[in-house]
Amino acid sequence: MTADTAITDEDASTETTQVARRSALRVLSGAVASTTLFGASGAAASAPEPEVRFENQKSDGTSLTVTSAATDVDAFVVIGRDNFADVVGEPSTRLNLDAGDVVENVELEPDDGPLSEGNHQLTARLLESNGGTLDTDDATVQVGDAPEVTPGFDTRLVDADPDAGFTYPYYLYAPDRVESDPDTPLLVEPNNTGTATDDFDQHLERARDRAEGGAGTLASRLGAPLLVPVFPRPRTEPVDGTHYVHQLDETTMGIDSGPLERVDLQLLRMGEHAREKLAAEDYPVDDGIMLNGFSASGNFADRFTVLHPDEVVSVTAGGLNGMAILPVAERDGRELPYHVGVADVEELTGEPFNPDELDEVNQFLYMGADDDNDTIPYDDAWTDDELRELALDIYGDDMIAERFPTCQETYREAGIDATFRVYEDTGHTPRPAMDDIVEFHQRSITGDDVSEMGETIVPTVTFEVDSAEDGTVEFDASQSDGGVSDISRFLWAFGDGATAVGETVTHEFEETGEYSITLTTILESGTEYDGTEVLSVDQEGNIAVLDHETDGAVGDGEASNSNGTDDETDDNANDVSGTDDDGDIGESVPGFGIGGTLTGIGGAVYLLKRRLTDN
Repeated sequence: MTADTAITDEDASTETTQVARRSALRVLSGAVASTTLFGASGAAASAPEPEVRFENQKSDGTSLTVTSAATDVDAFVVIGRDNFADVVGEPSTRLNLDAGDVVENVELEPDDGPLSEGNHQLTARLLESNGGTLDTDDATVQVGDAPEVTPGFDTRLVDADPDAGFTYPYYLYAPDRVESDPDTPLLVEPNNTGTATDDFDQHLERARDRAEGGAGTLASRLGAPLLVPVFPRPRTEPVDGTHYVHQLDETTMGIDSGPLERVDLQLLRMGEHAREKLAAEDYPVDDGIMLNGFSASGNFADRFTVLHPDEVVSVTAGGLNGMAILPVAERDGRELPYHVGVADVEELTGEPFNPDELDEVNQFLYMGADDDNDTIPYDDAWTDDELRELALDIYGDDMIAERFPTCQETYREAGIDATFRVYEDTGHTPRPAMDDIVEFHQRSITGDDVSEMGETIVPTVTFEVDSAEDGTVEFDASQSDGGVSDISRFLWAFGDGATAVGETVTHEFEETGEYSITLTTILESGTEYDGTEVLSVDQEGNIAVLDHETDGAVGDGEASNSNGTDDETDDNANDVSGTDDDGDIGESVPGFGIGGTLTGIGGAVYLLKRRLTDN
């Protein structure tokens, strides 16, 4: 629908915000582009008055520019006609603001694709989180030279086709897309009904809600066709509730007959079928699939990627209980069967696990720092008690402080790239990650780097050693990092019976000899990390860090992680492996080892650094 009001050329030169055509509608930008943000403690010295400015503008219909917005409470900006948010209103496309934010020249994408040519009378609304109106502003948007658009279609149910290789239906949705944009792979989001039930209509309803809700919004922002499979999570038929199909767990992969046999292969056949349907309607789609999932569907997406890395271009998976499947057959001397590791993947699928192909997949694995939704207590997620106990032994108890860092460290040891992220002040929800999810898949489509989108969540123990003129030695651990948790205490043992507490401490060695220096960092979560290095003190007071390098390994000290337990209760507690800064695997590298460099009194500072694993 267009309005009758026209924008003159004079208006355009004096009052109109010009919106240049982006070379790719959804591929090169997220919901927010060209944003300048100032917190209340930054450029804005005090809480700003709530205000939104939305000026007359020309556009090609692919984006709308909010001139500025400010708020003193959590709020969001939507755009629509006749008091509705029908143009920009989805949670993932609207402009979300925290209290104290001030933004300028923010580009927002219409929820349902480019606006039609003509004049549109639109209203931008600044709304409180409860929906109350804080401010509004009207503008006329003149859309001209709209790009050619390939029409899509609304969500439709595609019936099961056993002859084509799948015994359950799927939903298919295709958003309108700009023809000049690059073709995208098929987006797949597994269903998650949230409960075991034999009522298939519930599974159909939840899958449709997913296709028309968040998954559909993601597909629209990416300009990608969407497939949502309708696999059931049965209670009694055709299998019992110990088969958590929506997580693609080990019992599900063990089904060897009936309609739920090899749902992973059924999903691949659905994808082939969907591409044929899209081609029949001249709707372009590239090879491969993009996967997205959260909670149970996040586990499905994560595990499917490890099973079929050759089919996956990119995957975003969150709410994983801190336990992404580990891309190794063993860890700490323990064999890791599916779905903890990949030791028996060939037995389950007939094909061996391929780490090189997995390394080619762009993976974004994320958790909320306050997520406490743990599947470990539930028998449907962990039918095999031995597998559950193995998971606890390998990953640890705490989802954020222990399990998730273990996943990142294991990936590093395996030499496989993956992007990890923990969102602060976030529970069991994907909402804070939505813009990152869009950007991650966009970068994957265009071949851009994704590594900078992650963070290091594995704790790092670092300390510096410096000799002082009075014969004392200073130990400085200020560069140590607790990963996703802050370090609450630093404990030192100097190997001569003396101890100290603090981030930076000094100590005087009264006799010559070798001393094992142990630093223990205690995180706020209660997890302890400790590392040992050997120093040598000679008669002149010189100190040296001894180098025990053997078989190409750096260092031969000890490093371990515990959760308040006696390190000596487990003979394997200190068997860890490390990687250097290039990601190359060290061979049994549990210390801070550096080269055996000598420093005299008043000499240089030497950095002793070792990234420790969470055992």
